[in-house]
Formats: sequence, C-alpha cells, structure tokens
Amino acid sequence: MNRLERLYAVSEEIRRRRPSLVSARELADKFGVSRRTMERDLASLRNSGVPLYASPGRSGGQQILGSGAGRHLVSLSAEEITGLLMAVTASSPMPFGTAATAGAERVLDSLPGEVQVSVAELRGRVRVARTGDPMSPTSVRSGQRSRLVVEEAVRLGRVLNLRYANAEGAVTTRSVEAVGFYRGGSDWFLIAWCRLRADRRLFRLDRIRAATMTAELFAARDVDATLGWVPGTTMQPGQTG
Repeated sequence: MNRLERLYAVSEEIRRRRPSLVSARELADKFGVSRRTMERDLASLRNSGVPLYASPGRSGGQQILGSGAGRHLVSLSAEEITGLLMAVTASSPMPFGTAATAGAERVLDSLPGEVQVSVAELRGRVRVARTGDPMSPTSVRSGQRSRLVVEEAVRLGRVLNLRYANAEGAVTTRSVEAVGFYRGGSDWFLIAWCRLRADRRLFRLDRIRAATMTAELFAARDVDATLGWVPGTTMQPGQTG
C-alpha cells in the first residue's frame, strides 16, 4: 500500500468507526507504520480538508466531524489533475516550472482520498523520457537558481545582468530588460530588450549561464512588440485555437 492509498484507507477507517475515537497508535499498528508517520498522515488529511477532530488525553483519539464528508477547496477529476501533472513534467524546464510543480502537488493534496488514489494509479502508467545531456547536481542547481532569478525579474519588471552562451558556446555578458517568456518548438526563451545590442532579443533559457537581478526598474514594454516576428501564431497559457 503506497502513501496515497494509506491516506484514503485511514480516513475511511476513522469514518467507519464514528462516533468512537481512534488513536494514532491504533491506526499506526493497523497500517504497519510508526506513530510519527501516522501523525504526519493525519496532518496531511487535515490539510486536505478532512474535518478531523483530535481529542487529547490517554483515552483520546481522532474523529471525523459532521456528516463525514470532507470540505475540499477544489473539485477535480483524477484525469484532470493527472493531465496537469503531466503538462508540468512534459514542459520542464519552463518558466515558473518549480512553482507549477509545487502548486500541482498542493492541489493533489487537497483532493479527496479516493481521487488521490486514482491519480497515483494513472501516474504510474505514464513515463516521460529525460531529454538533453546528463547534468551534474551542481549544474542543475545553478540552472534552477538562474531560472528563478529570471522569473522574478520578469514578474517585477527589473533589469537583469546575464552571462549568455550562443549556439557556438561563446559567452557574453548582457544587461537586459526582462519582458516575458516565449516557447518556440521545445525550447523556452526570455523575451528581452538587450541593451548591449540596443534591440529586442530572445535568450534561450538553457543557455543562460548566470543571472543577477538589479534594483533598476524599466519602463513597461509591450510583450508582442518586443517579441517581434515569430513563426506561426502565439497564444497565452490556457488559450486554445
């Protein structure tokens, strides 16, 4: 039994034994885990909206209040949340990818136990090929840090100092106005006004060797005007057609 299955089974066990209280020790013994693990499971259930009430003391325990139906902030099917998780994985590395992964997992944690179990089943049937050359952990962390800095500069409208490698590997230092992001083919780019070239430029995110955000704010630029020509059409996230 994996953790998601156990969470669902724990909530059902507590619901089944209403109005009796069920201690964390009883639950830990029943599901073959440590008491600390069970306490974490119970905390996860509370965070996901299950109305658990904990009565302290030697004879205390857990009880589900009300009708036993959990209060959930969102209502998504297993297919919908699995699709979101797949989109995040298939599009990585992408702008705000770290935040997207954390957000998708948080949404998953807020869903009823039976949906979480179904999502775990569907996720287990999907594989995504790793792309690109293998990178050392240090290179991965460095790339993630640079991407987070670029994301923040776009969000705040700040000037960035970049170390950028072109297709031949030559590295230049640039001061750019971080306007937005563009995806072309399988690659993500920073849409920017390059002060070195005094012109608009696209900087492929995986070629940014280092990024430092300055305190300088720049006058807002139109994203499409800065992007200029692009092959085919463009659209905003979430749009279709």
